[in-house]
Amino acid sequence: MIRRDSGEEAISPSSAGGSSSHRASRNARDNASWRFSYGWVLVSVLGLTTIISYGTTQYLFGTLIVPVNQTFHWNRASVSGVYAMSLLLSGLLGVPVGYLVDRYGARLLMTLGSLLGGVTLFALAFSQASWQFTVLWAGGMGIAMALFLYPVTFTVITTWFDRGRGKAFAILTFLGGLASPIFFPLAGVLLPLMGWRSLLMLFGGLHLLIAVPLHGFLLRRAPRTQQDTRQKRHEKNQLHQLASSGVLHEGVTARQAVAQRPFWTLTISFSIAMLGNTILFTHQIAHMINRGYDPVLAATLTGGLGLASLPGRVGLNLLSERVSPRLLLGLCHVVQALGVVVLILAPSVPWLLLYVLLYGAAFGAISPLKASVVADYFGKKAYGTITALQGLPIAFGTALGPLAAGWLYDLFGRYDVAFWCCVVGFVLAGCGIVVTRSSSWHTS
Repeated sequence: MIRRDSGEEAISPSSAGGSSSHRASRNARDNASWRFSYGWVLVSVLGLTTIISYGTTQYLFGTLIVPVNQTFHWNRASVSGVYAMSLLLSGLLGVPVGYLVDRYGARLLMTLGSLLGGVTLFALAFSQASWQFTVLWAGGMGIAMALFLYPVTFTVITTWFDRGRGKAFAILTFLGGLASPIFFPLAGVLLPLMGWRSLLMLFGGLHLLIAVPLHGFLLRRAPRTQQDTRQKRHEKNQLHQLASSGVLHEGVTARQAVAQRPFWTLTISFSIAMLGNTILFTHQIAHMINRGYDPVLAATLTGGLGLASLPGRVGLNLLSERVSPRLLLGLCHVVQALGVVVLILAPSVPWLLLYVLLYGAAFGAISPLKASVVADYFGKKAYGTITALQGLPIAFGTALGPLAAGWLYDLFGRYDVAFWCCVVGFVLAGCGIVVTRSSSWHTS
């Protein structure tokens, strides 16, 4: 004991150590609280930049097909090929970009992606030859999309949230779903007023003035605290004990997954479905214009798909806790097929609205349901690697869709054949997912 003449209480080494431990524990709780709070700041930031990222890339191109075709005197296969090359490049870069995000964080990569996207849109506005437009969109926008779309933002959210991760994903995708109802109508209104070149400059400014500063100044790597380390060590020990007793199986390795038939049936089904989705998002506005509808109306209806997708993003994914995600995903693809049938046969605007409701509601739930299905089949042991491997053939399907639809349009002078192929593809994808047998890792 140490006694103070001033009448202070005696302090023992054990009590001093306890005080230090208490302060460390309090600091750890404060850091965890700050991390949790700042994580929600990032959800808001990434939600806003996701609207800009998708609105000025994937959703923008569908509104550019007709005016760019008129400027450079391309056929539909050629202009669609440019978009297809950008999607293919973005998909192929997914694996190395994912590795870099895991190793170094997303701040620099997403900032560079938004900077590249903005500069590329400015350069596209000044392109005077078709080869210039091709190189800029296929190369510049292809790389930019690999750096700032969902695969990267999902990784950021995953690293920041242990609690509330599902809610964070729901909010992020809900905000991202606003990209199409904002940018499709906006582009449809502004195109006849300012032309496609000025429109690209305006959208490029959104990247440079909004997305670049937000990514550069606000993105941070999730802090590693002592509490995190202790918790992860405790969880690892628990998981090891459960796995040793046969109670818990975390899943299969990527090598084991690739050797199983479900990996290939799911991957092929996902690829076929994405082929159909990119056909529609690239060519549906041009299809409506060919059918005699006003371009602004066509863009507005297409933007309505985003609004129609919002309930599905929440409702169907909550329902997946009670109903098999595999069955819900298969049903969504069949509903998409029904929606496309309505689009092909639609004699008037009300029928187009029915297409928007059917296709949009199903489309909104697809990405989260796919994630759940893959997790159910293969577990979380090598989830990232497995989805990256699936992404390679999916990227080819994504790129092939717009190109094939453009070629069929040039051949037949209309989109009906391409859209009927979408109908068949969605039905095949839905059936392929539903009939895929369960993986054996759950009971091994």
